[in-house]
Amino acid sequence: MHSISRENHNPAATTSSLSSATNSSISEQEESQQDDITDLSNFITKVKQVLNVVKSKIEAEEHSSGEAYKTSEFLLARLAYYQLLWRADPSDQLKFHHSRDEFYRGSGERVVGSSTESVSNNSKRNHGLLLAGADEMFELADLAYNEHVSGEDLKVVLKGMGYDLIKHDTTNPVPGYLGHYVAIGNDDDDGSSLEEDNSSSSPSPKKKKKKKKKEKIAVIGIKGTSTLEDLLTDMCANSVEYTLDHPFYEGGSNTLRCHEGVYISSQRLLTDLLPLIQNLLLPSGYKIVIVGHSLGAGCATIVSLLLRASIPSLRTDSDKLKVWAFASPPVLDLTSSRGCSSFVTTIVNNCDVVPRFNIGPFVVTVRLFRAMHKRLKERNLGMTDLLLKDWSCGDNVLMSLEEIIEAMTDAISRSDDHDPDHLYVPGKVLVLYDLWEKKQLSEDDRKEEESTKDYATILKEWMKLLQEEDTLRSIDEDDAKNVSAAEEAILSDGACKALRLIEFHFDGRLIDDHLASSYRSSIANILASMENTTVA
Repeated sequence: MHSISRENHNPAATTSSLSSATNSSISEQEESQQDDITDLSNFITKVKQVLNVVKSKIEAEEHSSGEAYKTSEFLLARLAYYQLLWRADPSDQLKFHHSRDEFYRGSGERVVGSSTESVSNNSKRNHGLLLAGADEMFELADLAYNEHVSGEDLKVVLKGMGYDLIKHDTTNPVPGYLGHYVAIGNDDDDGSSLEEDNSSSSPSPKKKKKKKKKEKIAVIGIKGTSTLEDLLTDMCANSVEYTLDHPFYEGGSNTLRCHEGVYISSQRLLTDLLPLIQNLLLPSGYKIVIVGHSLGAGCATIVSLLLRASIPSLRTDSDKLKVWAFASPPVLDLTSSRGCSSFVTTIVNNCDVVPRFNIGPFVVTVRLFRAMHKRLKERNLGMTDLLLKDWSCGDNVLMSLEEIIEAMTDAISRSDDHDPDHLYVPGKVLVLYDLWEKKQLSEDDRKEEESTKDYATILKEWMKLLQEEDTLRSIDEDDAKNVSAAEEAILSDGACKALRLIEFHFDGRLIDDHLASSYRSSIANILASMENTTVA
């Protein structure tokens, strides 16, 4: 059905049909064996390929600057970056936070702004359509983990949401194989609603109960990363070229570049789901909605485009198949990621590292730290100097916040959007973010207390936190109130500037913003903000 493009294919002289068929069979078998990431040697080979790409990119950066860059120097530059942001003067921090908020606002079309802004009725309606049902879709995506907070069985929870479970594959944890469920909307709700009856000549139209046909929906929920085996799939992150039988969107190419581990997993899942979709769900009039979080989000997109490439009716009617991808990793080349915009909606929460987990953002971050290291080298400063003295303010300031922002902007501007090794999050991309500037005043008391500590003490405290077993724990309901819920949102695509840089933080937000509780809070907050937006 779908095959890997081989650049070194050698068109041999014409041979007998029997010989060709035999060679083709052997080739397909070899490709299948190479795609088996449960095989340790295959997995090691694929991870080495990723590391080699990273190494080549760093070497290219070294070549352009004319100097080598050691790992220890990268860590030193990162430490200096932390000190500058953590210990900077409050007025400078406020300025940086304002610049960060404006950077996000300028990275796409504003969908949800501050509560004081007013929008036209049409804009409110259009933006509302973008996010309509996002809260329910997220809950359906989260259910794929089969760990509902109530402790109830998946079937029971889905029933309460109006769906009947028809398939649930938990699978034993194996790299390249994904747990998933399939559910269809049930008929418990008769779909009746109150509508105006204008047939009467009465000046006051009466409302009467009128039957309204209920839309038939089938939901496919794909589990994200929750085991070591899933993480191994994530690590096979090389950008590989694949060839489809047909383009998955009108006017597109039948070749694309994709995250290797995600593609292999999605292709296996498609083999399992295709008969059910093709022979039962579509002929029965069901619209397909595929949802997922994290790895499950990336696979949801790839499964959907493989379905569109396989079934002509899905290519001609984009309403028959939709995807909600929450916290998707970068999985497609830029052209293909934009080609998904009619049927894929990706939602990214704040500083979540997973949608930025690719070569491109890594290289941009390296460039930023390289600028920091250059300043350290000019002053001949080392680790001891950073620990014993504050270089974040006054005459000793290592790098002004304006210079950091300038270095960040320059690093992003030098990126090649169509570098074959760079992958992007798919479809329409909604980035939800909180406002750092707004939170500055609420943090002043804590900053005042922290200012009495020397940097070595702060570093020791953070090292102790990092060593605790529950540092990367999942946030439960009791912790949910502590997450940073988004207050604004922008609409963009995979090339969104806000996703081109990894935002390093002392407070663990790279991980915390990826968790289900954080997405749930941000989505709820944004939907509430949209309801409260004033219409001009």
